[in-house]
Amino acid sequence: MNLKLAIFKPLLKLGMERTGHGAALGFKLTKVNLGEVEMTLPCKPELVGNPVTGVIHGGVIVSLLDTCCGSAAITTLTRNSVTPTMDLRVDYMHPAEPNKPIYVSAKVYRDTSTVVFCRGRAWQDDAENPIAHCVATFMKVEAQSLSFPNVLRRSFKRFVLGKKDFKQAGDQ
Repeated sequence: MNLKLAIFKPLLKLGMERTGHGAALGFKLTKVNLGEVEMTLPCKPELVGNPVTGVIHGGVIVSLLDTCCGSAAITTLTRNSVTPTMDLRVDYMHPAEPNKPIYVSAKVYRDTSTVVFCRGRAWQDDAENPIAHCVATFMKVEAQSLSFPNVLRRSFKRFVLGKKDFKQAGDQ
């Protein structure tokens, strides 16, 4: 394992589970390797899309797949860059079963100088019987403000000060 990935793992986990929509939805990062990420979404009643059947909302699954694939794309970066989603195609295979966690894996299958290509799948009991699978592409966009020292400093301030105080400090 390289040093950059060893340092990156806890930062990605912190960012995914404690901020933004990852925290709101309850994503849990379970595996991070170069070009590979796995996540879990615990069962939460507020994520149900159909109260009659108890089935989780399809948008939550899309978000989970997009986030997992985007995280896998980020692990391949060699320069200070971000990877916004260019294209995401999701095929739903069958509804998720109520009251069960959802597992997601994503893997980079091609990495060019400007685009990262990923595949992902979401399942519950059997990875070979997915709820949905996707293909996604992510654009590499240089972002000098994302140097490792800057990200580490902002993450530390956000963690120590909390979200409200962090924004008042003028550092977003």
